[in-house]
Amino acid sequence: MADIGLNQNISIRNRKFHFQTATNIEDGIIRTEVFEQGRLLYAEENRYERRGSGSSGGGESRLRQSLDQFHRSVIASLKTYFELSDILQKVDNAIAHYRLGAIFLSLHIFDKCQQHLLRCIALDNKYYSAHIALARCYFYQKNYKDAEEILQELVKDELPYPDLYNLLGMVMLEQKNYIQSLNHFRHAVKLNPKYKEAYFNIAAAIFKRISYLRTQDKSEDVQKNLDFLNIILNKIEKVGNDDDRAVIAELRKAFAAKNYSKIQTLIYDYRHRLFYQRMLPELVGYEFYLWLRYLQDRLDVDKLLYFEDKFSQTLETNADYADMWNYLALIHLLLCREHFLKGLQNFKEAIRINPQYTKAKNNYKLVENDGREFLSLIKAITK
Repeated sequence: MADIGLNQNISIRNRKFHFQTATNIEDGIIRTEVFEQGRLLYAEENRYERRGSGSSGGGESRLRQSLDQFHRSVIASLKTYFELSDILQKVDNAIAHYRLGAIFLSLHIFDKCQQHLLRCIALDNKYYSAHIALARCYFYQKNYKDAEEILQELVKDELPYPDLYNLLGMVMLEQKNYIQSLNHFRHAVKLNPKYKEAYFNIAAAIFKRISYLRTQDKSEDVQKNLDFLNIILNKIEKVGNDDDRAVIAELRKAFAAKNYSKIQTLIYDYRHRLFYQRMLPELVGYEFYLWLRYLQDRLDVDKLLYFEDKFSQTLETNADYADMWNYLALIHLLLCREHFLKGLQNFKEAIRINPQYTKAKNNYKLVENDGREFLSLIKAITK
């Protein structure tokens, strides 16, 4: 069976986006890429059930259905983000503005990201995560001057935020301030010894330093930096996952062969894929928070099941995210509420069909009375 795909132009708030969805039969993945004015903004992937898809027409039909559903869900999500942006124009909630700004940042829709992060900061200037996210937004746009200005102000306050020092190191690295960048990356891993992104950034900084030293014919200094790089690769092997260790194995092969161009490609391609293009696990929590607070009347069973699936997938690889478990518990309670209300309607229908059905009447009264506390509990939790 061949790969299949969809292409569609969609207008959202007078902006034109192109959605391109395709399957990868070999890997069992459906991938949607979203473009604006020819620029790739972001991509989302979803694994599908490949049962029976190898030869049967039914398999291809299921795959087309899965592709169409995923394609439409990505479009619907982007429309909802813009709708939430409109809703928040009249809302003074720093948390909500930060979370929507962080979502737009992950989508590389920078103007909307800046709009909500700046609003968050205006509402709460001590919301330091919003300052860091805004600096990252500037960094992605190669506006290193403004990014550095924001971060240096936060450094003065000696905030114990690993993300702050890691991002400042990235800014310095792009400006070829290798020593300063390394110092900031080291501070980041001092604050968080398991900070994988910072270790990869240290590796990139060391390699850039090595490339410079090689042009100066300083073989002794090159070897010292190579030894340091080997230490960092060992660190990544310890804190990383199987994919990280596979990249490290390829890097060691390239080092053994003194293939410096291959080393550079491996480091930078992996950093870009892992840290620039990856959707952060907490973003699904941010999206659910915004739905729960501002679109709760549209949180039907299908949408709750959608979020349940998203949280379950996230927890498969990020089981230590407490927020994810908290949100998943809320979803299960809301699903209970839906089933509870449906149960009441079932009792009512039984009584309508047979008004003399004493058992159904008693059950309805019992559930209705006891259920008030249950519904009040859910309302209090989701408030």
